[in-house]
Amino acid sequence: MSGKPKSRLRRVVKAVITMICILIGSFFLVKILPFNSVFSPFFRVYSKVYTKLIEPLIEDSERILIFAPHPDDETLSCGGTIQKALSQGKTVKVVFVTSGDSFGNDYEMIHTSKDSPKGVTLGYLRQKEALEATAILGLAKENVIFLGYPDRGLERMWWIYRDYEHSFRSPYTQTDKSPYLSSYTLSASYCGDQVISDIQDILETFQPQTIYLPHASDLHTDHRANYNFVKEAFERLRQKGSSWIDDAKIYLYLVHFGRMKWPPLWGYAPHLRLYPPSQLMSTRQWTGFELTQEEISSKKKALDQYQSQKEIRESLLAFVKINEVYAIDTDYYLPQNGKATILDERGEFALPKLVGGGDIKQMEVVRKENSIVLKLHYDSGIPLRVRYRFFLIGYSEGEVVFRESYMLFDKKRPVRIQGDYLSSLPIVTNGRGWVALTFDFDHRPFPESLFLCAESSIPTNLMLDRLPWSMVIMENVE
Repeated sequence: MSGKPKSRLRRVVKAVITMICILIGSFFLVKILPFNSVFSPFFRVYSKVYTKLIEPLIEDSERILIFAPHPDDETLSCGGTIQKALSQGKTVKVVFVTSGDSFGNDYEMIHTSKDSPKGVTLGYLRQKEALEATAILGLAKENVIFLGYPDRGLERMWWIYRDYEHSFRSPYTQTDKSPYLSSYTLSASYCGDQVISDIQDILETFQPQTIYLPHASDLHTDHRANYNFVKEAFERLRQKGSSWIDDAKIYLYLVHFGRMKWPPLWGYAPHLRLYPPSQLMSTRQWTGFELTQEEISSKKKALDQYQSQKEIRESLLAFVKINEVYAIDTDYYLPQNGKATILDERGEFALPKLVGGGDIKQMEVVRKENSIVLKLHYDSGIPLRVRYRFFLIGYSEGEVVFRESYMLFDKKRPVRIQGDYLSSLPIVTNGRGWVALTFDFDHRPFPESLFLCAESSIPTNLMLDRLPWSMVIMENVE
């Protein structure tokens, strides 16, 4: 009798071990298949999905400006575009907003003195790699600009460390101002106002006809903040009357959008095409360039210069394809008593869909006399206590008029988190699948434009979804 329980126990143990092995094996199989270029021929069908949505990008621009949050982003996103533009005699400049001085895998190869933090030494190394890479693409050194702001610090500088009296201190460079002698502004303060000042100066001096930026939905915080900084600088110059602004075009590139989604294959597969994620096809139109074999080869050679990034080499090589793709940036225009609808990407994550109200679908911005209504639509799911946070920045005459944020609890209780421009809290209304906040400006000057964002989260502060920052321009503001 005692043998049977032991035999049954062995079978249970074997079954558990077998299941664990299957799970581990499946994990590594999934990990290998998308990332290893050996399997790329089996995924050619993926290259046919969005063929009809990609159109050749033909530009008459003579001056092209590319903003890169980190060294290597310029080559990943625009390596072929840079070569093509230079071959046509156009002037191209690249602006590196940070020097990539925090990436942990690089620290092992850094040898530094006690007087210099590893982050600073790493930043100089990545600047050197950037100059070597852009030189291969054809750029002269004088057309490469380093702003010198802190890696992994841009988003906090965008919203929290905004003014000169409240600078961000980087744990990697161990300072609150740029330590690089190559910085556009020497000893530039780690604060949002200084970033805006630098970007405005570059824009106004160069007056680009085409600008390339990170996508507003990029999952990397530095990339999203890079988009925000340039959009604000651009809008404030527009309000101040810079004539070149009206004809300038902005294209958005994507680098980070989920490990299993973008790009769909890791590794070197230059015979494949790059296509935008389906989740982002509904929010903006996309376009792109075809690359020649010579341009593809030079792009890979440029990426090879980033030896400090060898730990993620397979993910970098995934961007070496026969084309490069870009979303066309758009602003929203809101007339008096009109409505603008800002769409969120579709099906981006599983978790928000499970939580009732967690998955943001869109936000309607409605203008009524001296008030603004933000109506947020969401999908249904398991009823949990979802919180929403709204961010608003108002601009008039090229200056920031207000910066406000509100947290909405239980879809009915608003709490002001930041700002004091509006004298009263917004009025909350809600219905099935939506919640709305009405902001009464109460005879205060109405802004010429609004920069908006919304987030959903649960009480543990786990963010579920984010509606990317969007610029809404008021028409006929007196």
